[in-house]
Amino acid sequence: MKPNIILLTIDSFRADKFFHGTTTSQKPQIDNLIQNGTYFSNTVSSADATILSWSSIFTGQFPFRTGIRSSRFNKLDNNVKTIFNYLDNSNYLFYGFIPKFSEIIGVFPKFENDNYLFDFTERLDSGLGEKILSVFSSLPQNKPWFFNIHLMDLHFPLIVPKKYDEEKYGFSKYERIISSIDSWIGKLIENIDFENTILVITADHGTYVKKLKINSKIIDFEDQGQKDIATKKLTTKSPGLLKPLKDKIFFSIEKKKKLEKSKILSKYNLQNHEKRALLSGHFSIDHFLFDDALRVPLLFVGKNIPKNKIFTKQVGLIDLLPTMTYLLDIDFNYSSCDGKNLFPLKSEEIFSESPIFIESNPLIDLKSNDVIGIRTHDFKYFRDKNSKTERIHLYDLNSDPFEETNCSAQNQNQVYVMEKILENLLQDNKTIQDENPLTSDEIENELRKMGYV
Repeated sequence: MKPNIILLTIDSFRADKFFHGTTTSQKPQIDNLIQNGTYFSNTVSSADATILSWSSIFTGQFPFRTGIRSSRFNKLDNNVKTIFNYLDNSNYLFYGFIPKFSEIIGVFPKFENDNYLFDFTERLDSGLGEKILSVFSSLPQNKPWFFNIHLMDLHFPLIVPKKYDEEKYGFSKYERIISSIDSWIGKLIENIDFENTILVITADHGTYVKKLKINSKIIDFEDQGQKDIATKKLTTKSPGLLKPLKDKIFFSIEKKKKLEKSKILSKYNLQNHEKRALLSGHFSIDHFLFDDALRVPLLFVGKNIPKNKIFTKQVGLIDLLPTMTYLLDIDFNYSSCDGKNLFPLKSEEIFSESPIFIESNPLIDLKSNDVIGIRTHDFKYFRDKNSKTERIHLYDLNSDPFEETNCSAQNQNQVYVMEKILENLLQDNKTIQDENPLTSDEIENELRKMGYV
């Protein structure tokens, strides 16, 4: 029988907080899994938000090829195959837990468990963890299954379980929540037969951590948790006629908050990456593609997976589908997607890295300055989505890993090289289905309910 698969996607989990010496979380379960599996430490998402990232994870295609987004959010193109199509042909059963808006975009199948949809405010400690564990008792023994779990615990607004709201579990709320997630991962793996199962842990994108210690001073701009949730729920119930006024007030308040934060930070000698993390907002119209939001974990553990392997070459979330089809011995045309199979592991010296297309996520109720670009092992390049001469950014990732200095003006030749890679990818795009405005409205209404304005 083919192996079972558990895909655990932890929304907003940054790579440097999953496996790095500077993290302050307590995560013995994650660390133990890394020792018993293969970890890709330089994994890049093609987008800085969930829906676009999903389109890559489950199709092996860059987002612009999938139909998920045209000028607005849209459903998956009917001609694009997902991992679920390939698994269905191999008689896999599907189980899962996904946020309520997820089923609208046409990526996910009908799951066997009836309680697969959950509210975006539900966390492991508020009931979701027990629901997940209860499903394990009903998983079949005579047919292979795919268990898809998407967790929102690290997604804004941040809510730290009371037990873990102590400094020993992490410096920031974000890191304390990781300690809590780690304990639930421990409960999860107690139910996994790794002789017949492959566990994959990843994230759809990263995020900015808005808490910093400068000398003895702590600057804390993290979310207010329960207060933010209560505010979002209240505003979504307001009459539609008040929406323009509500939006105007909201964005005015956000602008005022940012000015107040900038005034506070002006007293400190901060590096650029520290400033942008602390000042980052969920609804800024100026979008960028720094690694805080793009670098994610990617860990494989279980049947036929090499143990204690850390792979440092650049890979992408687009590689997940072709890798899964290989591990499950499913017939697949690897030339049909942008990703590639990562197993069996080649030596890092001969592994051929591929440039990864990256793009920012549009806002729902406000026109944003979106960017697209290319990331390689050595350089990050992005520019205005609609103009190759505006908002140009280039970073030398070897000498400037924190992306402090935009070196585009001093390195025009490299800008040209990166732009040609980008143009060639975009020119190779296929025609997707026409945008359905009714579908776009439906998706955007669900995103508003989740707090995306």
